Amino acid sequence: MRSISTDYMEQPEKVRPETETEAAPVRLSGELRNGYRPRPSTIERSREIREIAAHYIAEHGLWRFSMLSLAKHLNCLLPTLCYYYKKREELITDIVLRHVETLRTRTSLAMDEVEDDSPGSELHAFAREYLLVGLAEQDFHRLMVGYADLAGPADGKPFIMRRESLREMVELRLTAHAPSLAGKPETARALSRAMLDTLSGAATWLEPYGAVKPVAYAAMVADWVLGQATNS
Repeated sequence: MRSISTDYMEQPEKVRPETETEAAPVRLSGELRNGYRPRPSTIERSREIREIAAHYIAEHGLWRFSMLSLAKHLNCLLPTLCYYYKKREELITDIVLRHVETLRTRTSLAMDEVEDDSPGSELHAFAREYLLVGLAEQDFHRLMVGYADLAGPADGKPFIMRRESLREMVELRLTAHAPSLAGKPETARALSRAMLDTLSGAATWLEPYGAVKPVAYAAMVADWVLGQATNS
């Protein structure tokens, strides 16, 4: 009588390798205490979800992002995730608007700290802080850059208004630096938009510790815009 082989019992466990399209599940924060995980506040949990979602989008692309895919990545149930954000667009819009508000606040503070109060120095401070914030929150910034094409009229209006306030901050300094721009609103608007677009683009690809130094790059962009304003 033929016996059944039991060699398979001695074989080591095979581990399926991860592929590029797969990501290890991420658990939401909270250390186990006495066998229980303390419930973080809604604000803390919402912030954590935004950070993980932005990183997930940066790795896998915006069009592959959904609430279900994020719930699987977080290793949580979809209703749990929807308690904080009802839908995909709500989460993305919140990430972008918060990042734009951070840019506005940080650049305003940087310009207020300029000692000589000259428009040129303030514009240099704006460019430097804008780029540094963009690099520090690079996943958020990349999402912001691509958000205009994604957002509908209702979601996009608050974003456009806040982004426009950033551009107006630049335009105000350019007009003060070169009074001749006061009679050329289209030129002032184009230069301020060009500065923001250049800095935003750099924040998506620059390496914070790479060969191109962010502070030097921001100064170069500010000098170029100021030169164009003077010669206009």
